[in-house]
Amino acid sequence: MPACAAAGLLLALGVRSSAHGGDVQSVFERGLAALHQFEYEDANEAFQQAQRVDPGFAMGYWGEAMTYNQTLWRNENVPAARQVLARLGSTPAARAAGATTPKEKAWLSAVEILFGEGDATTRHRHYADAMGRMHGGDPDDPEVASFYALALLGTVSRGLIGSADAHEGHMPALAGGDIQSRVAAILQSVLASHPHHPGALHYLVHDYDDPEHARLALVAARALAKVAPESSHALHMPSHIFLQLGLWRDAASSDRAAFDASKAWVQRKNLGPAMRNYHALSWLQYELLQRGRYREARETIGELEPLVQADGARSLLSDLSSMRARYAIETRRWDFFGAERSFGNVNDLFAIGMSASRLGHADVADMSRQTLAARAQSEQEGDLRPAIAIMERETAALIDLAAGRRDQAVQTLQAATRAELQLPPPLGLPAPIKPAPELLGEVLLELKRPNEAIEPFEQALRRNPNRSLSVLGLARAAAALGRTETARERYVELMTNFDAADRDLPELEEARRVIEGTRSPQTRTTSGAIIAVAVVVSAAVLLVVLRFTTHDSAQRQRRSFPARAERRRRARERR
Repeated sequence: MPACAAAGLLLALGVRSSAHGGDVQSVFERGLAALHQFEYEDANEAFQQAQRVDPGFAMGYWGEAMTYNQTLWRNENVPAARQVLARLGSTPAARAAGATTPKEKAWLSAVEILFGEGDATTRHRHYADAMGRMHGGDPDDPEVASFYALALLGTVSRGLIGSADAHEGHMPALAGGDIQSRVAAILQSVLASHPHHPGALHYLVHDYDDPEHARLALVAARALAKVAPESSHALHMPSHIFLQLGLWRDAASSDRAAFDASKAWVQRKNLGPAMRNYHALSWLQYELLQRGRYREARETIGELEPLVQADGARSLLSDLSSMRARYAIETRRWDFFGAERSFGNVNDLFAIGMSASRLGHADVADMSRQTLAARAQSEQEGDLRPAIAIMERETAALIDLAAGRRDQAVQTLQAATRAELQLPPPLGLPAPIKPAPELLGEVLLELKRPNEAIEPFEQALRRNPNRSLSVLGLARAAAALGRTETARERYVELMTNFDAADRDLPELEEARRVIEGTRSPQTRTTSGAIIAVAVVVSAAVLLVVLRFTTHDSAQRQRRSFPARAERRRRARERR
């Protein structure tokens, strides 16, 4: 974190720095920066070090306790946090007596609520209320404002079906809701006076992580990585915004840097390879697939597969399974699974069923469909159940298609599409792993019904912008209908995504033929240059539009520690 961002954090928190030595101040600021970046292990270590330097430093205990509340990952360790606070004092009153300023007392009072009595939903709501009172008393304090915004984010659902609320049934969704607007206003106010604040930048990216609002966080996303160049999570988070906008080159760069940073962190800490950020690696694989870099995407599986097989890293099996599934689905290499029946998670299971139906292995496909139907009813699958139910319908449709029941297949996919469009905006990689509107469009193209395929592809792109298979589908539909100029525009979009793709992809030659077909014979002799210029111009126009829109909007506006690998994986899966 730049010095300008770190300086004065103790003062901002209301800590009387004269009461504590310089050593504890620097250590505490390091912990606070890590806390803002969700680097919970590093934060925990720093706060414990601050306590060793000054055992009476109350905010050191506050900070360590806060590392056990991983708000946006729906992961907390209340008993561990209470044990930390008990070391400061046996009662809330005794702990408050250790505070040296009124604001320190307010921070301790808020954390007492966060880890007090009651269910998680009630505690988080009351904690947000306490932070709101602090913010109301000092609206210009960047730390109070940032932690208040994070607390508000902890009161809303970010899943497919919402998190259970014992009193209201389900928590309200974030995207498009009042909380999203309130959080954005708070954080933008912080960034207006503290443009490099690590928490405000980070939390604004989380707040705007949906297709409709992602553009509003583009400036924050680009700034975040510069603020925390050694934080794997901070380097990964910009890819959330880039992915929502279909900026595949930027997204891949972010996740490559994030995974490399995690490798360096593991080496510094002398930890095992299972502690690397494989969440970022799985995102990198998806982004490489969108760029047509299938060989490199296959290599990412090789990065993780030996670890799972040789070391029995069962906590990483789900990551590996999803990566295998995405590879088969995005490349359409149905022989990748062969006649395999074993699976590691529902994505793996779906890919096996999809591959089997395409290869004519009806028994395997039906096994997949039946198992998906059962998993869609299992509480163990949590908020993935709606996506699993859609994948079951997709598999059933492909089974019908293979059996010649074409109308039934289309009707089933239309129902799956309606179900997906009713889900909240996607948070991260597509869920279900194969968008139902995209599959419907592809099947309609197979059935020589290109006019009907256009709307599903457009629906798919509204949920997952610039997704390459949906762009390809629209291009093919337009070409089949004789709309050559529209087809050419879509193929140019695909070529922009595939600017560094594997050279032997058949889609590249397909796109070139259509682009060349709209030119005169004399022009065709320079088709390579024309395509290159079209790709560059398309990318440049997109960049200018994004920069203009972002500038305009900006002016207006894991890991449980100490956490076992399995708990960390589950937390990341929920993000």
